Amino acid sequence: MANKVVVIGASGGVAGALADGLGAALGGHDTLSASDVDSVVIAVGTEPVPRLQDIASVSSVEWDNCVGEPMWDALVTLQLAHAALKSRGGRIVVVVPTVGIAGAVGLVPYTTAVEGIRAMAKSATRQWARDGVVVNLISAPIRVFAEGLAESDGHLTKAAVEDDPTLVRSVVETAKFLLRSDVHHLAGETIVVDGGSVMLP
Repeated sequence: MANKVVVIGASGGVAGALADGLGAALGGHDTLSASDVDSVVIAVGTEPVPRLQDIASVSSVEWDNCVGEPMWDALVTLQLAHAALKSRGGRIVVVVPTVGIAGAVGLVPYTTAVEGIRAMAKSATRQWARDGVVVNLISAPIRVFAEGLAESDGHLTKAAVEDDPTLVRSVVETAKFLLRSDVHHLAGETIVVDGGSVMLP
Protein backbone atom coordinates (compact mmCIF):
# COMPACT_ATOMS: atom_id res chain seq x y z
CA MET A 1 0.00 0.00 0.00
CA ALA A 2 1.04 3.61 -0.48
CA ASN A 3 3.09 5.32 2.24
CA LYS A 4 0.99 8.40 3.01
CA VAL A 5 -2.77 8.26 2.68
CA VAL A 6 -5.14 11.17 3.28
CA VAL A 7 -8.85 10.63 3.93
CA ILE A 8 -11.17 13.51 3.05
CA GLY A 9 -14.54 13.53 4.77
CA ALA A 10 -16.51 14.50 7.82
CA SER A 11 -14.95 13.48 11.13
CA GLY A 12 -16.34 10.29 12.57
CA GLY A 13 -18.51 7.87 10.63
CA VAL A 14 -17.17 6.10 7.57
CA ALA A 15 -14.39 8.66 6.98
CA GLY A 16 -13.15 8.24 10.53
CA ALA A 17 -13.22 4.45 10.24
CA LEU A 18 -11.27 4.64 6.98
CA ALA A 19 -8.67 6.95 8.49
CA ASP A 20 -8.23 4.68 11.51
CA GLY A 21 -8.08 1.50 9.43
CA LEU A 22 -5.65 2.95 6.90
CA GLY A 23 -3.46 4.75 9.42
CA ALA A 24 -4.25 7.91 7.48
CA ALA A 25 -4.69 11.60 8.20
CA LEU A 26 -8.34 12.73 8.23
CA GLY A 27 -9.18 16.24 7.18
CA GLY A 28 -10.38 18.66 4.57
CA HIS A 29 -8.95 20.20 1.43
CA ASP A 30 -5.99 21.69 3.29
CA THR A 31 -4.58 18.22 3.99
CA LEU A 32 -4.02 17.80 0.25
CA SER A 33 -1.43 20.57 0.16
CA ALA A 34 1.26 18.31 1.63
CA SER A 35 3.95 17.37 -0.87
CA ASP A 36 4.27 13.77 0.32
CA VAL A 37 0.71 12.54 -0.26
CA ASP A 38 0.67 9.20 -2.10
CA SER A 39 -3.03 8.34 -2.10
CA VAL A 40 -6.36 9.97 -1.32
CA VAL A 41 -9.62 8.44 -0.09
CA ILE A 42 -12.72 10.62 -0.44
CA ALA A 43 -15.87 9.73 1.52
CA VAL A 44 -18.99 11.42 0.16
CA GLY A 45 -22.66 11.20 1.06
CA THR A 46 -22.57 12.57 4.60
CA GLU A 47 -22.74 16.34 3.99
CA PRO A 48 -25.22 17.85 3.85
CA VAL A 49 -26.91 15.29 6.08
CA PRO A 50 -29.34 13.48 3.79
CA ARG A 51 -33.04 13.65 4.63
CA LEU A 52 -36.17 12.15 3.16
CA GLN A 53 -38.22 14.51 1.02
CA ASP A 54 -40.88 14.24 -1.66
CA ILE A 55 -39.37 15.07 -5.04
CA ALA A 56 -42.54 16.96 -5.96
CA SER A 57 -41.84 19.56 -3.28
CA VAL A 58 -38.09 20.12 -3.79
CA SER A 59 -37.30 23.77 -4.51
CA SER A 60 -34.48 25.06 -6.70
CA VAL A 61 -32.61 26.24 -3.59
CA GLU A 62 -32.92 22.80 -1.97
CA TRP A 63 -31.77 21.17 -5.22
CA ASP A 64 -28.69 23.38 -5.33
CA ASN A 65 -27.92 22.62 -1.67
CA CYS A 66 -28.46 18.87 -1.95
CA VAL A 67 -27.12 18.24 -5.46
CA GLY A 68 -25.05 21.15 -6.72
CA GLU A 69 -22.99 21.83 -3.60
CA PRO A 70 -21.95 18.20 -2.88
CA MET A 71 -21.04 17.68 -6.54
CA TRP A 72 -19.02 20.90 -6.65
CA ASP A 73 -17.23 19.96 -3.43
CA ALA A 74 -16.43 16.51 -4.87
CA LEU A 75 -15.07 18.11 -8.05
CA VAL A 76 -12.84 20.50 -6.11
CA THR A 77 -11.62 17.63 -3.92
CA LEU A 78 -10.79 15.50 -6.95
CA GLN A 79 -8.97 18.42 -8.58
CA LEU A 80 -6.88 19.02 -5.46
CA ALA A 81 -6.14 15.31 -5.11
CA HIS A 82 -4.99 15.16 -8.73
CA ALA A 83 -2.78 18.22 -8.23
CA ALA A 84 -1.18 16.57 -5.19
CA LEU A 85 -0.51 13.28 -7.01
CA LYS A 86 0.16 14.09 -10.67
CA SER A 87 3.92 14.66 -10.39
CA ARG A 88 4.54 11.03 -9.36
CA GLY A 89 1.17 9.28 -9.74
CA GLY A 90 -1.04 7.79 -7.09
CA ARG A 91 -4.41 6.35 -6.23
CA ILE A 92 -7.73 8.00 -5.44
CA VAL A 93 -10.61 6.00 -3.96
CA VAL A 94 -14.07 7.55 -3.72
CA VAL A 95 -16.51 5.95 -1.28
CA VAL A 96 -20.22 6.38 -2.07
CA PRO A 97 -23.56 4.88 -0.95
CA THR A 98 -25.15 2.08 -3.02
CA VAL A 99 -28.48 3.92 -3.17
CA GLY A 100 -26.91 6.16 -5.79
CA ILE A 101 -26.76 3.13 -8.08
CA ALA A 102 -30.20 1.75 -7.22
CA GLY A 103 -32.21 4.85 -6.33
CA ALA A 104 -34.40 5.27 -3.25
CA VAL A 105 -37.81 6.69 -2.43
CA GLY A 106 -37.56 10.13 -0.87
CA LEU A 107 -33.89 10.56 -1.70
CA VAL A 108 -33.93 11.82 -5.29
CA PRO A 109 -31.63 14.83 -4.71
CA TYR A 110 -29.25 12.73 -2.60
CA THR A 111 -29.05 9.82 -5.03
CA THR A 112 -28.64 12.23 -7.96
CA ALA A 113 -25.65 13.81 -6.24
CA VAL A 114 -23.87 10.61 -5.25
CA GLU A 115 -24.44 8.95 -8.62
CA GLY A 116 -23.24 12.11 -10.35
CA ILE A 117 -20.10 11.98 -8.24
CA ARG A 118 -19.60 8.34 -9.20
CA ALA A 119 -19.81 9.27 -12.89
CA MET A 120 -17.43 12.18 -12.27
CA ALA A 121 -14.85 9.86 -10.70
CA LYS A 122 -15.04 7.41 -13.61
CA SER A 123 -14.57 10.19 -16.13
CA ALA A 124 -11.68 11.62 -14.11
CA THR A 125 -9.73 8.39 -14.27
CA ARG A 126 -10.13 8.29 -18.06
CA GLN A 127 -8.43 11.67 -18.21
CA TRP A 128 -5.90 11.32 -15.39
CA ALA A 129 -4.68 7.75 -15.81
CA ARG A 130 -2.08 9.02 -18.30
CA ASP A 131 -0.60 10.99 -15.37
CA GLY A 132 -0.49 7.80 -13.31
CA VAL A 133 -3.43 8.98 -11.20
CA VAL A 134 -6.07 6.25 -11.06
CA VAL A 135 -9.53 6.67 -9.54
CA ASN A 136 -11.71 3.79 -8.33
CA LEU A 137 -14.81 3.62 -6.17
CA ILE A 138 -16.27 1.66 -3.28
CA SER A 139 -20.02 1.59 -2.82
CA ALA A 140 -21.51 0.61 0.55
CA PRO A 141 -25.00 0.62 2.14
CA ILE A 142 -26.44 3.98 3.10
CA ARG A 143 -26.42 3.08 6.82
CA VAL A 144 -22.62 3.38 6.69
CA PHE A 145 -23.05 7.04 5.75
CA ALA A 146 -26.33 7.98 7.46
CA GLU A 147 -27.49 5.48 10.07
CA GLY A 148 -30.85 7.21 10.43
CA LEU A 149 -31.70 6.30 6.83
CA ALA A 150 -30.90 2.60 7.16
CA GLU A 151 -34.43 1.66 6.07
CA SER A 152 -34.08 3.64 2.83
CA ASP A 153 -32.45 0.70 1.07
CA GLY A 154 -35.04 -1.78 2.28
CA HIS A 155 -36.29 -2.19 -1.30
CA LEU A 156 -32.97 -3.71 -2.34
CA THR A 157 -32.37 -7.43 -2.57
CA LYS A 158 -31.52 -9.12 0.72
CA ALA A 159 -27.76 -9.43 1.08
CA ALA A 160 -26.24 -12.87 0.56
CA VAL A 161 -23.89 -12.29 3.49
CA GLU A 162 -25.57 -11.16 6.69
CA ASP A 163 -24.84 -7.61 7.79
CA ASP A 164 -22.80 -7.20 10.93
CA PRO A 165 -20.32 -4.73 12.44
CA THR A 166 -17.50 -6.07 10.25
CA LEU A 167 -19.02 -4.42 7.16
CA VAL A 168 -17.00 -1.24 7.72
CA ARG A 169 -13.86 -3.35 8.12
CA SER A 170 -14.59 -4.84 4.69
CA VAL A 171 -14.82 -1.31 3.27
CA VAL A 172 -11.43 -0.49 4.81
CA GLU A 173 -9.80 -3.65 3.47
CA THR A 174 -11.23 -2.99 -0.01
CA ALA A 175 -9.76 0.52 0.11
CA LYS A 176 -6.36 -0.97 1.02
CA PHE A 177 -6.54 -3.16 -2.07
CA LEU A 178 -7.54 -0.30 -4.37
CA LEU A 179 -4.70 1.86 -3.03
CA ARG A 180 -2.05 -0.68 -4.01
CA SER A 181 0.36 0.77 -6.55
CA ASP A 182 0.93 -2.64 -8.16
CA VAL A 183 -2.71 -2.99 -9.27
CA HIS A 184 -2.33 -1.29 -12.64
CA HIS A 185 -5.36 -2.25 -14.69
CA LEU A 186 -8.22 -1.59 -12.29
CA ALA A 187 -9.44 1.88 -13.21
CA GLY A 188 -12.77 3.66 -12.93
CA GLU A 189 -14.35 0.61 -11.34
CA THR A 190 -16.94 0.45 -8.57
CA ILE A 191 -16.55 -2.34 -6.04
CA VAL A 192 -19.78 -2.85 -4.11
CA VAL A 193 -19.21 -3.87 -0.50
CA ASP A 194 -22.66 -4.71 0.86
CA GLY A 195 -22.73 -8.47 1.27
CA GLY A 196 -24.16 -9.08 -2.19
CA SER A 197 -27.32 -6.94 -2.15
CA VAL A 198 -26.51 -4.74 -5.15
CA MET A 199 -24.69 -6.88 -7.69
CA LEU A 200 -23.42 -4.92 -10.67
CA PRO A 201 -23.20 -6.84 -13.98
